[in-house]
Amino acid sequence: MKQRVSRFTVSDFIFIFLTGLAFTEMAIRIDVRIATWVFGTVAFMCFAFILLAPYEMYRIRRRSKKRWALANRMLMENGIRVTRVNVLQVALAKEYEEEGDLFIVEYKAGEVLYLWDHDHQLKKRFPCQQFELYTPDFTYLTGRPVHALSAKIQPREIDARAKWKYLKKYGGPQHMTTEQIEFEELMERFN
Repeated sequence: MKQRVSRFTVSDFIFIFLTGLAFTEMAIRIDVRIATWVFGTVAFMCFAFILLAPYEMYRIRRRSKKRWALANRMLMENGIRVTRVNVLQVALAKEYEEEGDLFIVEYKAGEVLYLWDHDHQLKKRFPCQQFELYTPDFTYLTGRPVHALSAKIQPREIDARAKWKYLKKYGGPQHMTTEQIEFEELMERFN
């Protein structure tokens, strides 16, 4: 829908305006209540579209200009930083109350990485033995924070309620943060 709004021309707005006038005329002339309500509603929607669509078009253009500027800056600075991660162990704490899934990745002995999956975009090929992490700017442009480099593996499951209790007690880790803690010790905290 957002892509289509930006393609409207002046002739489209004139047509919608004339349609709104025609439905307003029908709502005034027809003396049946339901017909007046239906035609009046259609006329109102036509006029509301004429008022709101230009603002939406402006927002789409402004957002795309920001994205293009960010992409150009990243290309000019060669600013796409990629971090390759080799996984030793991984655990998945399922979503409990719309807070998203939490992946806990052990990438070195005694070091873990936290990855939140709020939009459920990681589930296709993640978790895996090797993957790449991208910078937040690149993630904003592509919608892809992680790129899998190997086949999917089965994560260790953490109960959703156990995760919820852990988050209440210790607080929630930020997305893409690391912590120096033994993986097994962390799993014991969840259970």
